[in-house]
Amino acid sequence: MGVTLNSKNFECDFGYGGFNRLRTTIAELVGSDLGEHYKKLDEPMLMDDEERAMFYHKYDLETQKLTKKYPKASAVFSFLYQSDCEGKLACKDCKQLYDLIKDYDNDSLYGYCGRPDCAKFRDFKQIVKDCVETKTSMEWS
Repeated sequence: MGVTLNSKNFECDFGYGGFNRLRTTIAELVGSDLGEHYKKLDEPMLMDDEERAMFYHKYDLETQKLTKKYPKASAVFSFLYQSDCEGKLACKDCKQLYDLIKDYDNDSLYGYCGRPDCAKFRDFKQIVKDCVETKTSMEWS
């Protein structure tokens, strides 16, 4: 079980870990501080309820500061902070996201490594571009 990301004409599959790595890469493209902040979401897994509540309170305050620092990245924040299980990014937000990622690529594997169609960054970029060109939303579940 994982995340299937799709546009009108394309789709690719990710494990939850790969989807998290993809979103971390996107956060880092906005700024190293946002990338480091996003990585902190792994920390509360080992906390008790009280520690976790305090962590998220501080985390949310820092997120608010970063949204003010990067006002032109509202689509990225929407992409980063929606549920892994079900999400949607409107066409206008896909355009903003595409403008950020269009000149970036890497050879990292984000999908299922044992599969011949293992998702890479270029597959993600193709989906975002397709949403812009077809004026449709990107969805994942």
